[in-house]
Amino acid sequence: MSGVLPENSLAALREGMVKADGIEFDLRLTKDGHVVLHHDRTPMIPKHEKVGRPAYVEDWTLDELREFGAETLDDLLADPVISTAWREQAKIGVIEIKRPHPRHIGRGWWNDDKRDIPHMAELTHKVSKALEEAEIPVQSTVLYAFHPRMPQVVKRAGWTRPWSRLTPNLPPYGTGVIQRTVAAPSFIRNSFARLVRKQRQAGSPMMPCALDYLNGLQHWLPLGRKVGLKGRGRERLASILGGFPVYVWPAPYRMEAALINAGLSLVSDSVTDPHPRHVDGRLRWKRMATAPLDGAMPQVASDEEAADMLKEFQKEVTPWNELNRADQRRHLDTWRTRWGWTRTLDELMDEVAEDGSTMPWEAVRMVGHRGAGKTPRPVLHRVTPQT
Repeated sequence: MSGVLPENSLAALREGMVKADGIEFDLRLTKDGHVVLHHDRTPMIPKHEKVGRPAYVEDWTLDELREFGAETLDDLLADPVISTAWREQAKIGVIEIKRPHPRHIGRGWWNDDKRDIPHMAELTHKVSKALEEAEIPVQSTVLYAFHPRMPQVVKRAGWTRPWSRLTPNLPPYGTGVIQRTVAAPSFIRNSFARLVRKQRQAGSPMMPCALDYLNGLQHWLPLGRKVGLKGRGRERLASILGGFPVYVWPAPYRMEAALINAGLSLVSDSVTDPHPRHVDGRLRWKRMATAPLDGAMPQVASDEEAADMLKEFQKEVTPWNELNRADQRRHLDTWRTRWGWTRTLDELMDEVAEDGSTMPWEAVRMVGHRGAGKTPRPVLHRVTPQT
């Protein structure tokens, strides 16, 4: 948990937008219908502040959460740094909508995933309306959730932007151990290739993916052909993907180089990590998509040399949205060759707005997880004096 700014705060999200290629953040719906930036089911406040209060975020009003500094999607979209980067600079917003605890929904079986569709659709509709009013490009947004019925959610909400589904499905209850136990059969049953096929069939522009499918002992558990980040596993990975974009979490600093080499985007908790080089000695440039370098990341002899080079690049590298069409095309052609994208160059360029405010989904990016990284609990603290 390397983030130093509170997760899902405007400060952290601003940091992610500036230092990386975009942000990932979490949204919940309050009791009085506001869309709040918040990850956990229970309010992320000190334990003693929870005494005598509702257990779940969805049973709190926005004013009650504001007492602890909670911020909203409207606050995010009103922030000039975040909104300008998202709207004009080809930065991406990856939005996770959170399911409420079954107790909030009411009586019924806890594993009945139909019961919270109305709640999730209402949340999705409010997000859609806010993004439209803020003129956020469709091409720069994707919505997802741990919900097996995302097609019904987005249809009911009238969501017309890209969407995806997080798998294996973690239930909206229980500790991390319980969630992983419940999700284990789905993880084992669904091979990486099957997940890619499902996302393609659903029309998703990308696939969110747990690192467990690619690395570590867990990646041997799913049925079907195994994929990995080196050797034959990486060859199978490239063959299965055919250039289909994959966003991997977690993406720890030590794994960044291997993930990028495989053409995978990073949902990173290490945006604020100060290392100027990757573990293989290459320069660690975090805006690899939205401020692209000419050629591959250079090898650097020392951290001192890398730090000096990064300072120069900050001044000299032209952002994607300021490149002319010929240079944008040249970068896409280089990336297409390097990572084996299957779409034609013309098809890729069709997704680049004339003002450079968008880019194809295939672009390999670093995205700040919850802004600048996951942070310890409690995240929120009282800012309004008690009366």
